[in-house]
Amino acid sequence: MKMWRCEVCGYLHEGEEPPDFCPKCGAPKEKFELLDEEEAEMMRDALATREKYAQIYEHLEAIDKLAQEGIDLNLDDGCNEIFGQTQKDTDNIRKMIKEELAGHAQECIWVKVASDGLLD
Repeated sequence: MKMWRCEVCGYLHEGEEPPDFCPKCGAPKEKFELLDEEEAEMMRDALATREKYAQIYEHLEAIDKLAQEGIDLNLDDGCNEIFGQTQKDTDNIRKMIKEELAGHAQECIWVKVASDGLLD
């Protein structure tokens, strides 16, 4: 399937023709460019990877909540250390994901695709 990119905002559209107007910024059909198959495949991969990162973020939030509940129980130093380390580890994973996406966006590989919503 063909993939089109809005030259104004970077919105991606899959279909035989671009939309009459960009659903994100309202730009007219003429502002869409057809991506070659290699770039379209890269964008599909970027979207799939971004979805995996979003799922990981969701799980990290749940893990943080569980670790905080464990800390709040204040059972003993060993347990508190494990729960505290868990929170540090999840923070580090988030930072790694953000750095990876920021690096790709800086190289213009995944601009406006992979980083949307995760680099905030």
